[in-house]
Amino acid sequence: MENKLLQNDLLEQREGFKIEDLQGANWAFRKLRAITAKEAEIKALAEEERHRINSWEETELKQYEADKQYFEYLLSEYYKKEKAVDKKFKLSTPYGKVTARKSKKWNYEEEKLKEYIKSNNLPLIRVKEEIDKAKLKKVFKDGINEETGEIIPGIVIEEVETISVKVE
Repeated sequence: MENKLLQNDLLEQREGFKIEDLQGANWAFRKLRAITAKEAEIKALAEEERHRINSWEETELKQYEADKQYFEYLLSEYYKKEKAVDKKFKLSTPYGKVTARKSKKWNYEEEKLKEYIKSNNLPLIRVKEEIDKAKLKKVFKDGINEETGEIIPGIVIEEVETISVKVE
């Protein structure tokens, strides 16, 4: 309850404060600078801790990677050996199983394939069509065809003001 009253008083004070002169603006910039510095300090500390934790995690996991690969290799070899003897062999235990799946992998020689497709007039090459907006802005300044005076359809130009506050 007391904390809520304190927050309300602070909110009323903040709502009542206005910058009315250069001194007030200077004070606000000093406050912003202090807040920015504190944020940078917090972010630096957090990043340092993340780096330390990530390094620890990497070190801890690395020691198990070789063992993991070794046991996966042993299980795969056993599976292959048994599968060669019995085509219907399945390796399954309460702690895991080994499965195999056959699939087809397509490897392409792009240039030879394109040449074949083009020479046989097959509709298998796609062309992506998009507007070059940078060139459009140069050719049609302010969305108007300067040669004809025509307003280009499909363009709405808004004037947007951006105010930025930079703390030095």
